[in-house]
Amino acid sequence: MNKKNSLLVIIGIFLICTRFWVSFGTVNIDVTNDIVGYILIFIGMKDLKALNSRFKKGMILSLAGLAGAILSQYLIAKSWPIPETMYSIAIGISVVFAIYFTYYYTEALVMEARIQEKSAVTRNYQVTWLLMSAGIFVHYFAFKSTITMWSILVEALIAVITIYYCFLVFSTSKQLYED
Repeated sequence: MNKKNSLLVIIGIFLICTRFWVSFGTVNIDVTNDIVGYILIFIGMKDLKALNSRFKKGMILSLAGLAGAILSQYLIAKSWPIPETMYSIAIGISVVFAIYFTYYYTEALVMEARIQEKSAVTRNYQVTWLLMSAGIFVHYFAFKSTITMWSILVEALIAVITIYYCFLVFSTSKQLYED
């Protein structure tokens, strides 16, 4: 693994874990597009799948997440009689894949640290992942398709936690896989 792979996966994780929507009339555009995020993750994960079984599962999940992101964008783009319901379903699909992928990626890094006998570098991973995934999950159920001041504040908090998680992953990657 090199820094490029790590950065691609980290940028992808940031894109799939955050939601920054811009609305133009009836059209919603996700500035942090999940499709782009999963493509970056897939490119970054190609070299990692040989390291351990959880990276391999993460590679498969990146493809499944890409398919889910394409389905989500279709649900949002199509004109439906009740657009709020389809928007909620689309975001729900994105949330499930984001949480599921980040779980396996976190576990893959923890497993790799154990293999290299450097478990200390991943000591706080599960807690950080739990905070990030809980924030994403609570944001989805609390606000679904509504955009309020509170939902924007929660999304900002999720962005901060996600940035912290990505920083941890990058620091660990440097320690585990120095080029």
